[in-house]
Parts: sequence; structure tokens; C-alpha cells
Amino acid sequence: MLLTEQTWPEVGRYLQGSRAIAVPLGSTEQHGPLGLIGTDALVAEAVARGLGERQGVLVAPTIGLAVAQFNLGFPGTVSLRASTFMAVIEDCVLSLARHGFERIYFVNGHGANVGAARAAFQDVYARWSLGTMPGTAPRCRLRSWWEYPQADALRRAWYGQAEGLHATPSEIAVTLHLRPGSQRSGTGEAPPLLGRDFLRDHGGDNHWDAATHRAAFPDGRVGSHSALATAEQGRQLLEAAIDGACGDFQAFLAEP
Repeated sequence: MLLTEQTWPEVGRYLQGSRAIAVPLGSTEQHGPLGLIGTDALVAEAVARGLGERQGVLVAPTIGLAVAQFNLGFPGTVSLRASTFMAVIEDCVLSLARHGFERIYFVNGHGANVGAARAAFQDVYARWSLGTMPGTAPRCRLRSWWEYPQADALRRAWYGQAEGLHATPSEIAVTLHLRPGSQRSGTGEAPPLLGRDFLRDHGGDNHWDAATHRAAFPDGRVGSHSALATAEQGRQLLEAAIDGACGDFQAFLAEP
């Protein structure tokens, strides 16, 4: 059930039975020599659509531009400032709340979205906490698709340390499933594995400027052996992520 394919009276009728909506969050950035620039948005949207189909929940348009300044050294990357991204999230939530949506479930595909989106949620809630908005505040939840236990178990079993942080074989696998014929050749060599300190300091795409990032990771992969990905793995990962999203979404709705 896509919001963009409904009329406004149909959305009004939907709100009579449900006050929940899913919003996919992605990014538009390089994913190494084997990954599509729209990988994060494609995967998040596929998981959200699967959730929508199974749970009968509306799915909002994908927010496909995000914080990705560290990848601006690679052609094709489009980045928003963190403040811009936060404003987009806040305006999205406030618009949906204005119409009566009370539970807004963000399905995320890009690590750098997490901190900025959750900060935006706090700014939304502050409007009610400070008494500048009437009624009850909406409730937001963000889940990254790779965090769902079923999907996480698969990617760890298949790729281990070679999963890395960016242009991961798991996300590339899902896009191979979603876009048959998108397989790229070359770069069969594994990149250097990431150390524990790097993972601690740079998890969630906590990277420095674009020139530094390109110098450290010249082909765009961040410890990720993208060539391990297969379309069949992507099919299983997507199904596992949708299963996880459905369970987590139901738990979200059940919260008081």
C-alpha cells in the first residue's frame, strides 16, 4: 500500500482503521565498484514495501537523500547536511502527525541516518514537551534492516568480518536480487579487514571529510568484500528482513 498511489479520501478512510505508516530511509552514494549508487534506498524501500504488503500498512515515499559527505570524493554521491536531513525528517513527521498518524516506523538502509534521524525525533517530541503543540505527540521508531535478528544472523554466517561497513556483501546481495542483471564484474579481491578500533570509532558512518575517506578507501569499499554477494543470498536476506520488520512493527503498535 503505497501512499503515492492513494487518493486523499482513501488515506482518510485508512486513518479510520490505522494510525501507522512506514517510511523508508536510504541514501544516494557510491557503493564501491560493484554496488549501485541507490543501494541504501532500494533495500530500505523493498523491506518497507514487504512490510506494507504483509501488514496492510501504508508506505510513504522513500527519503533517498541523506548525510553522505564522506563519500563526495566519488562521482554520483549526493549528500545533505545533517541539519538539512534532520529538517526533512522533522517536517515529514509533523506533516504525517497533522493528518492523524500516531506511529511512524522508519525502515533504514544507511548508517549515517541513525543519529541524525533520532536527533530529529527528539526535536519533534520537544514541541509537545514545551507545550507548543496540542494533543499527544506521535511516536517514531527507526530500525536498520540489517539489525533484524533474522537478517543479522544470515549476514554474519555468510560473510563474517568480510561484511565490513560499507558496500557490504549483504546490501549488494539484496540489490542483485531486486535488480537482476545489475551484477558488475571485477574487484574480486577482498579489501583489508577492519580493526576493532576502527569499527568502534567509525560505526554508523562516523567518518571524516571526503578527501580523507577517499584516500583511505580508494575504491569505496570499507572493509567489505562485495564480490561475495549473490542474488539468492539477497532473496533470503530480504525475506528475513521483512520477517523481522513485521514482528518489530507489531511490537511497536502494541506499545502503550
